[in-house]
Amino acid sequence: MNFDDKIKEATLKIYKVADEKADKDIIRPEYHFHAPAQWMDDPNGVIYYKGYYHMMYSLNPDTDKYRAGMVYKTGSSIWKTSEPDWTGGITVWGHARSKDLLHWEHLPVALYPETDNGEFYIWFGCTAINDEGIPVAIYTSIGYEDRNPTDSAIQHIWFGDDDLIEWRPKKGVNPIMTEKLHNGDKIWEWRDPFLFRQNGKAYLILGGKEDKAQGGKAVVLLYAAKNKAFTEWEYKGILFEYPDEKLRSCECPNIVQVGDKWILLVSPHGPVQYFVGDLDAEHCKFTWEKRGYVDRSTHFYATNVIPDEKNRKLMWGAIEGFQNTSGWNGINSLPREISLSENLELKQQVPEEFKALRKGDMVSIENTYTSKKGTMELEIDFEDGTEGTVQIGKNVIVIKTESLEIERLEIPLEKKKTHKLHAYVDKSVMEVFIDDQETFTAMLQPVTENVDISKNSEKIKVNVYELDAKGLYTRF
Repeated sequence: MNFDDKIKEATLKIYKVADEKADKDIIRPEYHFHAPAQWMDDPNGVIYYKGYYHMMYSLNPDTDKYRAGMVYKTGSSIWKTSEPDWTGGITVWGHARSKDLLHWEHLPVALYPETDNGEFYIWFGCTAINDEGIPVAIYTSIGYEDRNPTDSAIQHIWFGDDDLIEWRPKKGVNPIMTEKLHNGDKIWEWRDPFLFRQNGKAYLILGGKEDKAQGGKAVVLLYAAKNKAFTEWEYKGILFEYPDEKLRSCECPNIVQVGDKWILLVSPHGPVQYFVGDLDAEHCKFTWEKRGYVDRSTHFYATNVIPDEKNRKLMWGAIEGFQNTSGWNGINSLPREISLSENLELKQQVPEEFKALRKGDMVSIENTYTSKKGTMELEIDFEDGTEGTVQIGKNVIVIKTESLEIERLEIPLEKKKTHKLHAYVDKSVMEVFIDDQETFTAMLQPVTENVDISKNSEKIKVNVYELDAKGLYTRF
């Protein structure tokens, strides 16, 4: 079966599950970006190009089971077909595009593994326009036992048409990066390429871990393009060492310039963190001076960030942890417009486009308000030192004198005169933006119709917008 037939078969298979199951599941989020159906993982290949936001993402077209095809994150974490955690299957890149970040057109599967050549998983990667003006997708290529993500991954490239709809590898080009680049130095967990530019030059960063035997640290490695096609790369060295000990690796690293500073994002097998500092890519030097959390929860992971035509820096992450789903599992976070405060703390806001989802007037809650649907936006204001709760169905945000408690986890509050929470509720997930800085992503006891929203203190002000999220998806 050729690529055209495989892509068509996989796409139709996904749509069939969408029609029969996923579209009928009342707990599936609506205005958060999601695949038509099946197991969805990291956002990949995100790019703004010719008036469209393109979203590509890891997708298992054969199942909606949690962690499908992600053996290294299961109990044994051993990449062998003989292990009881082995799930088999394949991973492709799903694909959709949007002009406004709200309405998405699902496109055919973009990248399908070359199974005849031992590839079964198209993992995390990036999309860019190379210096010849051709769209390229660069990603970590994974096989079964001889090409696993722990010790033997390689990096591949595919080439796209000018509409970014049809993608193909070129014969004799892959792999474009192997461990030989490191001149004998062993890098474990080597994966997740992300492309950026500085001073007109193209670079890639990948995550990894130095030699285990020597107790090596988790690192971000830097590579420079050697040709315009982005098929040849030079190893520059270790750009960043994670400052804490006992970390498996720095997964899904991104780096983006905001003003005259650079933000490095890493997913360190726990809450996503950021480091702010100065970058000199030519000399492989990143000097950070500020660090913090992007999101305190473990449901938000594997970020991808792009600039758009408004010169905004937009970031997405994968949201995982859903239970009792039917025909789907996994979504993307809302896009987050990121910037820096004067003291170099990360700031995050939902783009203004999402105000278009507001239906009707804002409602200010006195005690209790009953929402007719499970898609809403809440503004929660309170003074420093306030104590109380805001309840959304069976879900509770606990406000304490110096912290918040969500999902039984404590999130510290900075000392400020007043605090503002912006909570986006979408059926079975909630993203809480805390003073436009840190965020927390929570799994909800699902809210669908006629859900009560209440507060227990007059010192807490709660405004509610109902959101109309129907009809946001079409198919190519």
